[in-house]
Amino acid sequence: MLKIHVLSCLALLVVKAFAGPFDGSKVAADAKWVIHLDFDVFRKTAIGQYATEKFLKPKLEENEQFQKLNLSINLQNISGLTAYGPTFENHAEGVLVLSTTADVKKDLDTLVGMAALSENEKKDVVMLQEKPFLLYSIKDEIYVAPGVANSVLVAKSREMLEQGREIVLGKGESLVKSKAFADYPAMSDKAFLMVMAEGFDEFPGIPAQAQVLREAKGGRVLLGEADENLFFNLVFKARDESASTKIQQVLQGIVALVSLSQPDKDLTELASNSKISSAGSNVSVELKVPAAKAIKQIEEKHGDDNHRPAKRNREKRRYQESEPPKEEPKAAQETN
Repeated sequence: MLKIHVLSCLALLVVKAFAGPFDGSKVAADAKWVIHLDFDVFRKTAIGQYATEKFLKPKLEENEQFQKLNLSINLQNISGLTAYGPTFENHAEGVLVLSTTADVKKDLDTLVGMAALSENEKKDVVMLQEKPFLLYSIKDEIYVAPGVANSVLVAKSREMLEQGREIVLGKGESLVKSKAFADYPAMSDKAFLMVMAEGFDEFPGIPAQAQVLREAKGGRVLLGEADENLFFNLVFKARDESASTKIQQVLQGIVALVSLSQPDKDLTELASNSKISSAGSNVSVELKVPAAKAIKQIEEKHGDDNHRPAKRNREKRRYQESEPPKEEPKAAQETN
């Protein structure tokens, strides 16, 4: 049970914790992929507020065991996380760099204490060391180091965590000094999610329909909200001018096919309003949809299902709190 609670905590960090402006100095220069979500911006958007109130909070309220842990970390005090890794292989290792005002050390110590009280001979959560830096292990599968230059590091291997720590401390080569992921257009300050990848030719098993990716050295995706519109921006970094032309032609062909063959009116309208452009070796695709419309569609498909369990739990707790104490059997009263 403790493992489930711990994994729930980590899931909370990973899924909901991306935040703050992207800082390339915290990412290793050999990174092949990077994921960053600015949660501060996300919380201010209409889609972010909807997701928080209708999805994230109900999920946490539904998990009674998580609530009982009473950890300091929550949806409001997480300020930043960037994930990156050096390969595209299955189960590829990576590093999470988290920034939060929560007392993560105290939270981890709480989990260590709970594990120590368990009957399991092998404890799920342990402190591995205090010096030269704090290091915790969860089921010998996840390593966590709090308090590293105002950041918390999480990795699946101790080696990757230690390498990530060197980068965060400014002792290793980072993206700031690397040409990787360079030459992309400036990021919009309205974007809350960024995904970048370099070396598409290293992706295993690219399907024939996506061979256009072979013409690109890398790509970047931005998702954000501006002027009451949810926007999606995709940029391919082509190998050369010829590759740039091929990518643009393929993308225009895809948009044309979607516009002509899709029975879904909303999807057809989205494709028709998309913008494809090129600048130098970059080919960009821009899609926009009103945030209110996107929220309405999500609500129609998933809204009720996602907050119904939490509602049932709240009603159950209210019933238990208001239920009068049961009277002792009459025979027992007479005996007393």
